[in-house]
Amino acid sequence: MSNNQKILCLIRNERVTLTPEESVRQQFLSFLIDEKGFPKGLISVETSLRHLVNLSDDSSLLVPDRRVDIVCFAKGPSSLYPLLLVECKSIKLTKKVIAQVMGYNHFVHAPYIAIVNELEIQFGWFDKEKKDYSFIKTVPDYKKLY
Repeated sequence: MSNNQKILCLIRNERVTLTPEESVRQQFLSFLIDEKGFPKGLISVETSLRHLVNLSDDSSLLVPDRRVDIVCFAKGPSSLYPLLLVECKSIKLTKKVIAQVMGYNHFVHAPYIAIVNELEIQFGWFDKEKKDYSFIKTVPDYKKLY
């Protein structure tokens, strides 16, 4: 892929540079919207971790200056809340990559996380009994998560 190639982002509605990671992100966004029923209007792309933490009113945390690839929101009783936090990679999904998204979720507190590349999906949630994350290799429909 040439760095001169552009692709229309499904969420940002603007042309962005087509990097290998952006290709994964756009394919996964299409999958979430078209196959899993995630509302397009409740998805955010390349959101600052600091902005997401400000939504939770816990400004005392030292939040890294990082961007989250995809955040899918749900409507709560009084506001939106992060439902699914997604990290997109163009590389193999390793324990280090999984630890990265779990680290981001330490600040965001989404009930679900996912790590994806071109070939693989790791969808997880914190299992209170195991006191660790459990993972499956697919993403449930939005209605089942919400």
